[in-house]
Amino acid sequence: MKRTLLFIAIICSTSFAFAQKTTYKVSTQSSIIKWDAKKVVGGHVGTIALKDGTIQTDKGKITGGGFTIDMNSMACTDAPKLTGHLKNEDFFDVPKYPTAKFIISKVDNSKATPVITGNLTIKNKTKAISFPAKVTSTADGLSAEALGVKVNRLDFDIQYRSASFFSDLGNRAIEDEFTLDIQIKAAK
Repeated sequence: MKRTLLFIAIICSTSFAFAQKTTYKVSTQSSIIKWDAKKVVGGHVGTIALKDGTIQTDKGKITGGGFTIDMNSMACTDAPKLTGHLKNEDFFDVPKYPTAKFIISKVDNSKATPVITGNLTIKNKTKAISFPAKVTSTADGLSAEALGVKVNRLDFDIQYRSASFFSDLGNRAIEDEFTLDIQIKAAK
């Protein structure tokens, strides 16, 4: 009898542990990435949409996931005429590389705000990046927000008007780092 009860207890606890793991589907309609790129004088801002993605959690904490970024959706919202230039080979070469990816490789949940580490792939070049993300559970899913995520464009072979490569640019130089504000909404 004791063995039977022990066996039932193990089965129930194992089932409960598995029930704690959840995969959420990223809502491409409600999620957005905002970017901000600076120049010596001024800068530009814009948006990029997600194509798809998932977030995995265990006991309410993010443990994995990733998303595909639709580079064709990239827009320069303060100067729409620049959108075409950003999509050409000087920058993201969107006809050749229509998507970018971010895959979570590690999550440090030891602090109040989790630190997410993952591999960002742009133009077939991959670089590990880390950033804090505020994660909130909702009635039907979760939301995650990471503000000011720094990305160095040189890691992805985007050298156009970089003072690191061209010394005579003066005030036409574009900073090597740009920032992303990532807002993800996901549902079960």
